[in-house]
Amino acid sequence: MFKKIAKNTFMLRTDERTCSTVYLIEENGKKLLIDSGDGGVKIDFVPDICILTHGHYDHTLGVKKDWPKVLLHKDEFSFKGAYIKIPENAAANPMKNLEFGPHEFEFFHTPGHTDGSVSIFDLKTGLLFSGDTKFAGGSYGITNLGGSKEKMLQSLKLIDSLGYKLLCPGHGELEERKP
Repeated sequence: MFKKIAKNTFMLRTDERTCSTVYLIEENGKKLLIDSGDGGVKIDFVPDICILTHGHYDHTLGVKKDWPKVLLHKDEFSFKGAYIKIPENAAANPMKNLEFGPHEFEFFHTPGHTDGSVSIFDLKTGLLFSGDTKFAGGSYGITNLGGSKEKMLQSLKLIDSLGYKLLCPGHGELEERKP
């Protein structure tokens, strides 16, 4: 069951197997998902758009073939790391700001966990969807599945430079940013 975390913004944790997080934003009858989970939870609607933070199965296996718009960074399509599962209907994310109702999402390429990892910053609400790049408490996603610790450290510097208010990671707890 989705839990409200901000106005018109909800989160859903998948089962204990992967404990990944799916985020839902609803505006004017339209639905946007950030990540789809590992397929272990039922998503009983067709989102208007699904943005994947990276291509690991615990974030992509929930994508259904009838979803009309599934976006993934172009570098994920050729990434050779372990546990990658690219949905057949995924297209390259143009990485241009996306307006969705009152939200304006800015995309940041944040490699390290995978080559095509992205973080998504809502300029209007201050929510930062960081996938497996940054977790609460300062930890970050593993880099030993084809990623790069050097790239990860650069990505973390980029994330820390953003003026986000709430960190919404791909696993674990949300974290309010301290001023």
